[in-house]
Amino acid sequence: MPFGSDTTVERKPFASRVDLCPTVARILLVAAMMVCGFSTPSTAFELFGYEFGTDGIKAVSEDTQREDIPDPVRYDVTLVSTDEEMLPSLEEASLLVGQQDKPASGTTGLLLRVRNDQKRLISTLYRSGRYGGTVDITVDGRTYDQIPLDENLNAKGPARVEIKVIPGAVFAFSNPKARSSDGSTVSLADLGIIEGQAARSELVLDAENALVDRYRKQGYPFARITDRSLEADHDTRTLEVSLEVDPGRQARLGRAQVSGATSVDADFIVDHADMTEGALYSPQELQAATKRLRSLGVFESVVVKTAETVDADGTVPVIIDVKERKHRTLGAGVTMGNLDGIGLEAFWTHRNLFGRAESLRVEASVSRIGQDPFSDLDYHGAVLFSKPGIFGPAGTFEAELAADFTNPDAYQKRAISGEIGVRYDFSDQVSGRVGLKTEFARITDSTGTEHSLLTSIPLELSYDTRDNKLDPSKGFQILLEAEPTISNRDNVRFFKASATATAYQALDKAKRFVIAGKLSAGSIVGASKSNIPADRRYFTGGGGSIRGYAYQAAGPRDTSNDPEGGRSFALASLEARVRVTDSIGLAAFVDTGGAFDSTLPGTDGDWYTGVGAGVRYLTPIGPLRLDVAIPLKKIEGEPQYGVYLGLGQAF
Repeated sequence: MPFGSDTTVERKPFASRVDLCPTVARILLVAAMMVCGFSTPSTAFELFGYEFGTDGIKAVSEDTQREDIPDPVRYDVTLVSTDEEMLPSLEEASLLVGQQDKPASGTTGLLLRVRNDQKRLISTLYRSGRYGGTVDITVDGRTYDQIPLDENLNAKGPARVEIKVIPGAVFAFSNPKARSSDGSTVSLADLGIIEGQAARSELVLDAENALVDRYRKQGYPFARITDRSLEADHDTRTLEVSLEVDPGRQARLGRAQVSGATSVDADFIVDHADMTEGALYSPQELQAATKRLRSLGVFESVVVKTAETVDADGTVPVIIDVKERKHRTLGAGVTMGNLDGIGLEAFWTHRNLFGRAESLRVEASVSRIGQDPFSDLDYHGAVLFSKPGIFGPAGTFEAELAADFTNPDAYQKRAISGEIGVRYDFSDQVSGRVGLKTEFARITDSTGTEHSLLTSIPLELSYDTRDNKLDPSKGFQILLEAEPTISNRDNVRFFKASATATAYQALDKAKRFVIAGKLSAGSIVGASKSNIPADRRYFTGGGGSIRGYAYQAAGPRDTSNDPEGGRSFALASLEARVRVTDSIGLAAFVDTGGAFDSTLPGTDGDWYTGVGAGVRYLTPIGPLRLDVAIPLKKIEGEPQYGVYLGLGQAF
């Protein structure tokens, strides 16, 4: 959740509901990337098969994309196997099959693919425990060593590539043995190498890695496999494995040294790495230190490693090698839609203000340009500061000063707020935050205009096992939030609390099919609805809650049919995600829930359900998301569908 407590279930994005024509869609995609911190490119770039540049937007043809391949050689390929069950794994391993649509660079390029394919396919047979198989690849009926490098293979059309694989029988492990360099025996059975079982080559590699890791976790930083013997007996169809491991010398962590730091204080880097000098060597400690330093956001790369030898005193020096990123960033963004108008955003960030990874961000935005008079536009400005290393490496001090002028359908708000807080990471999965926030606001809704001074204590506790924050494929998160608040208006006190659980599960090993689910509920107690400021009530509807409905639209309404929010909410979402290619994904989803007048979620109000589908463009910083949804329960005066654009999955 963004810094500070948001009083609606989702924060309204620019152009959160738009009717998109193709040109507007392309503009929004570029704008989304700019808002996320990309600088405007000085040269053209390609996205979704379009080239964006100073000359405008134009489609990139397939022929244009292939112009940079010198002397292109096209080919048709067939792959057959005497064991049809192995065909899927063989086709997945084959470069000739996987890159058939991409011409090779000259005859040499095609023959290189053939040679690489033969090695890859044989490795695939070994991984399944087949050591007597054969792989034959021909080009126009000839083996690759019979083809001159200067021959024109496309003289009579695409070259004809044929791959024939005879996998052979599955071999079994026979009498596996392992020993340490001191002569003691080491059991391989608990590492997956068991006599009589299928002798898959990957089991041997996994056992070697596990054996080395076992010693390193016991304080031996230079443990290694010194000898490996694999003998296949084709008469008995068995594989005999013999390994020797040298643990090396046990060591303790020595003095940490920093290299590559220019403006970030070296002592701060060592302190934040938080490795105890004299402690028994542990690879987990080095990994944890790397993660802590990367989380600071000031380094482009971080490598924490040991020196190559153990010192005479039994310690091994630790080397922290960092490369600093640019500490100052200036960014701007623009969005456009025919319902929400134009939105503009600009920000400036300094990630290393005083030399110890302190962050300062100044941001400003305006939206709904062209839709409303300037007096009714949405304006936001804020200054945010954070300082890591409070109460140790796990603590971060945060502060924010903000001004907001917002005009959603439910109310009009003019406010200035200030907040300070401390975030603390108790472990890799558990984190918490406590803050103190004061806000002076003037809010106008259907009941009139009120001025209030609110003081609150935002609280947060999170348990998070997700493998990726923007595009998770496994794990779950449980987020608990609470905010006791007191208002100077009639000394009103109320308590907001919510709980959200999200879970993710990939259905296949490649993580192309993912099922995601979300449950969320919250309540406000201690005050009547009329005494709770309109902006502090719960609202649902929009891209972050119930897709298919406008922002804040799915909930209680006043006599003028404008949203007025509720004292509780409940949400449930289910989404199926499939990755079609390495860069394109699809999704289908159903969202249901609503805001309610009662303090008990789900009562004294209506439930709303939206269904839809979306496209995901997968980028290194997370998927660009475009969702289209329709509401199953229509609301008078509201659009009949919604289009949502954002970075990262909906949840």
